[in-house]
Amino acid sequence: MKEKIKLKDIFNRNLVLILIIQVLSDSSNNWASAFINMGATAAGVGVGAIGIGASVYTIAALITRMPAGSIADSDKKKIGLIGAIIVRTICIFLLGTFGTMGDANFIAARALYGFGWCLVGIILPAVVAMMMDKKVMGTTYAFLSVAQSLAKNYSKAGGVYVYQNFGMFPALICAAGFAVLAILLIGCLDFNDERIIQATSKKKKKGGLKALNLKYIPVCFMMSLVVLAWSAHSQYNNVIAAERGIDIASILVVTGTIASVISFVTNTLCDFIHPKWVLFFLYVCLGAGIFLTGHAYTYGAFMAAEVLCTIGSSYSKIISIFLFKNCDITEKGSVHATNYFATDVLSIISGGILGALMSTFDYQHSYDMIAVLTFVIAVLFILFGSRLMKSSPDTLQAEEKGAA
Repeated sequence: MKEKIKLKDIFNRNLVLILIIQVLSDSSNNWASAFINMGATAAGVGVGAIGIGASVYTIAALITRMPAGSIADSDKKKIGLIGAIIVRTICIFLLGTFGTMGDANFIAARALYGFGWCLVGIILPAVVAMMMDKKVMGTTYAFLSVAQSLAKNYSKAGGVYVYQNFGMFPALICAAGFAVLAILLIGCLDFNDERIIQATSKKKKKGGLKALNLKYIPVCFMMSLVVLAWSAHSQYNNVIAAERGIDIASILVVTGTIASVISFVTNTLCDFIHPKWVLFFLYVCLGAGIFLTGHAYTYGAFMAAEVLCTIGSSYSKIISIFLFKNCDITEKGSVHATNYFATDVLSIISGGILGALMSTFDYQHSYDMIAVLTFVIAVLFILFGSRLMKSSPDTLQAEEKGAA
């Protein structure tokens, strides 16, 4: 029988602080990302350089995943967090100043920004997970997801408003302000907390690819294979709607509201049923949405397809919950880095696959193939997902055996 979830299990002082830090950090990043490309374009940076900048940003982030995971698992969490946010903030300023002085400068600054962004993006969520009680992790992430969604919408709007009305430098100062607040709150965290001490690995962490958590590479790649369906949805659905004369804007208003609700519900469900079943449900929804999109030629059909795709696209947070609930507390940093490494690699590959599919077949047949692949991944995950993790200290598997 499941223990009753108590508010004190979720809202302890340290966890509330780290959740606020996460939201402030996200706000700083979203505030800047909303206007950086606008500023670069206005300063004469070419659209080609912006595209190349996006690629080098991804590559820089990919390279940084492993050392960031090692820092998160080490006893350098506090200095790692502060240093990561400072580095990213400096990179934001470089991007908004030095980066607007020419195409080459912009590409170089974008690479540095990818480095800074990834340090924060791996270390901070890993520390957040370390401070959570596993039995209420899903519920905690549910509250965090709502706060992040609100912060994202308002910070992006605020960033654009300040940039358009006051200029680049004041907008950068505001982004830095969120980062400074986050750093000040990090100083208030109790890093002598029992959970933080338990989460500190005594083993010397390796660098480079050796820093990946080998036990979790197979399951991370299996779970992330659905990125092909997610990429198709995010890159082509709007194009398909436009070609078929469907008003996608009004549909996105509806699905935007649904996304926040679904994220809260699915995250919370992970505290009451095994996360693998939540993940399976989301994979099936995504596959069904992709299939229906290929065959949707009316407003109603496309609306149904978008709703299913939106529900299914909330899988990424559930993957994190699934992994964090299964892994040992000393491995959260390396597991988080391994998960994102798999996603990065498959995202890069999926771009080429999607391009080949769309240029060889029509949308309907391309989406049919992607949908079938997504359904296959869902079934394989249920059949083999837990087996691929059998060598790890799997808390959830132990619970299942006990229940049986």
